[in-house]
Amino acid sequence: MNTRLLLCTGTAMALAGLATPAMAQSDATAPAASSDDGGSSDGEIVVTALKRSQNLQDIPAAISAVSSEQLQQRGIDSIESLTSAVPNLDFGEHAGTTLISIRGVGSIVDSGVTEPTVATYVDGVFMPRATMGYLRAVDLDRIEVLRGPQGTLYGRNATGGAINFIAKEPTRDFTAGFNLSTGSYDAFGASAYVSGPLSDTLSVRVSGGHEEDKGFVRLLPGNGHIGDQNSEYVRGAIKFEPSSDLTIDLWARYEESNGGGAYQQLFTPTFLPTTGQTTEPNQIYGDWPYILDTKTFIASGKIDAQLSDSIALRSITSYVDHKSRVDFDADATDVPFFYATNFKRPSESFGQELSLIGDGDKFEWILGAYYFTEKAGNSLPLGLGAAAAGGFGVLPDTQLTQSVGTDTDSIAIFADGTYSVTDAFRINLGLRFNHEKKNFSQDLFLRLPDGTIVPLATDVPSSIKANRFLPKVNLQYDFSDGVSAYAQYSRGFKSGGANLPGGGGELLGAAGIYRPEVLDAFEIGLKTQTDDRRLTANFAGFYYDYKNLQVTITRPPAVTLVQNAPATIYGLEGEFKFRVNDAFTIDASANWLHARFRDFLSIDDARPALGQINLDGMQLPHAPNFSGSIGAQYRTEFSSGFLSSLTLRADASYRSKTVLRYFGQPQDVQKGYELVDLSATLGALDDKVRLRVFVNNVTDQLYRQNATYLVTGAYYGNYARPRTWGTQLSVDF
Repeated sequence: MNTRLLLCTGTAMALAGLATPAMAQSDATAPAASSDDGGSSDGEIVVTALKRSQNLQDIPAAISAVSSEQLQQRGIDSIESLTSAVPNLDFGEHAGTTLISIRGVGSIVDSGVTEPTVATYVDGVFMPRATMGYLRAVDLDRIEVLRGPQGTLYGRNATGGAINFIAKEPTRDFTAGFNLSTGSYDAFGASAYVSGPLSDTLSVRVSGGHEEDKGFVRLLPGNGHIGDQNSEYVRGAIKFEPSSDLTIDLWARYEESNGGGAYQQLFTPTFLPTTGQTTEPNQIYGDWPYILDTKTFIASGKIDAQLSDSIALRSITSYVDHKSRVDFDADATDVPFFYATNFKRPSESFGQELSLIGDGDKFEWILGAYYFTEKAGNSLPLGLGAAAAGGFGVLPDTQLTQSVGTDTDSIAIFADGTYSVTDAFRINLGLRFNHEKKNFSQDLFLRLPDGTIVPLATDVPSSIKANRFLPKVNLQYDFSDGVSAYAQYSRGFKSGGANLPGGGGELLGAAGIYRPEVLDAFEIGLKTQTDDRRLTANFAGFYYDYKNLQVTITRPPAVTLVQNAPATIYGLEGEFKFRVNDAFTIDASANWLHARFRDFLSIDDARPALGQINLDGMQLPHAPNFSGSIGAQYRTEFSSGFLSSLTLRADASYRSKTVLRYFGQPQDVQKGYELVDLSATLGALDDKVRLRVFVNNVTDQLYRQNATYLVTGAYYGNYARPRTWGTQLSVDF
């Protein structure tokens, strides 16, 4: 663990001495009550997704919540593993870029040149770049996932929805614990936390850990491995409660990860004249280092002040400093053809929000203002090896560097109010006005083997502005205490941007601009729960009119061209939980999705001779027509003695055919597949000691997470993890 990581804990502690207000984007107005079942003491699941503490079943929206206990039982530690627990959530990744979709709405630009379409938050702090989706889900109280556009309360880039990772807060009683884990591919992990009061008004929590494994992808021609990870993280939080009307929360987190996690495998052979290439899953030939290094520092603070019995003020500030570097052999052969080197995507952002929250007998409301600024970069140096340099008329190991820097300023004001017409009927209206300006600076240059820089284009400026009203109208009716229905219209908005400049000088300036996305969403839903809360069944149907969806193709030698396309999406989803008895629980989901392009013309870089292809009616990437899951959990408790309990759990999920590259060719598609995970957890000493053993992907399914086509005449991408096993020991004091 390096010095900066150790200092991060001290930084969090030092924040206690700050007297200035601190703020973040889109958090909750009050902490949710928590217990072992992820809800309040009477078993209700309480969430803060809509900026106030509410029973999950009372919210007229499609929201899933996964509690701390459920995260542990199911081994969920990332967005990728969360997909089995949340309807219509899809995950892909490619060379350090995460591709997250909800209901077919998500980023499908694998270079990371665009911003995410599903907004990810850590304790209410917005993570603005797709390279930030690898953060560990550690020391969490719960994860909340909102499906559908969240423009009114969450603003820009929540077109598909929002994912909130909510950490555990400092406690008023002393508590501590540690976790140790090991497993396949030489995996090892260790983490610990300590929490408790320093005085009657001040409490703290500190947690941190380390994770590593050697990777599951074999690097040929030797017996090396890539896809490995080596991660360290630490978080410090302070809660100061000087009076019953004032609470100040301050926290900081630092995570550092390095290893060979950036790579792309061959799905089909290249035209390169070598036997040093393979299409066998999870095997790669390579002649260049494989590196994925990320460093992320997040600091945030929150002030909640109760101004009167019915009005509260919230002030939130956030700062995020993120760095990402990627290196990999881009042709995946032993031929020195081309490689990505020192591919950097830094981001530094600041957010500030002020909100007034009002609660009355019939009217609840929120008025707020928000400011966000970010400086981000995307610099891709492509090295041309001896086998490729001649074809481009340059010396071997010449690097063509394409870069775009982005300065973003966004200002928003918003209002959201719910009026109870009767005890059973409520009307919710929301409106957000978002003003955004982005300035871009593009560079294109050659770096010769001796280090000489040959500029082709320098500091080419361009800019865009966008003013958007993001409305929401929601009607909710309670048929009984446990049955309610809602109908909603809402709008989502995602920023536009600038492409990386092309190797021939194209896409410079205004020619490189792609437009922002706008999504108009219509949704109806039914939420049901029996009086004894043994059965919960929630349903939703939705229709999306999608304008200017940002999609990408790759043009030689390495131009990621972002295009805009119209699309139509509609579907049905159901989410169920049945507590058969005190020992046995079943949960399930079933989802049908129709996500299609509409009158979209594009050129398939794998089949350029066909010219413009009309993709009208073609399936959107990462949007399977059907997906579903079922899980069963059985817990038995021992009456006395050292052993406390035994919990057995099985989870199965299925996804139908998934398009990964939107031209829909056989190489672009992942066929339907199913996954099965099994685990057993043995508790001792009143469950203060827990030993969990698990096997994930029991049937060892091989399935692709991304696909692209490159100038070598081959399709590339990567596979998800094969079968893995592990053990985890958790101890709480």
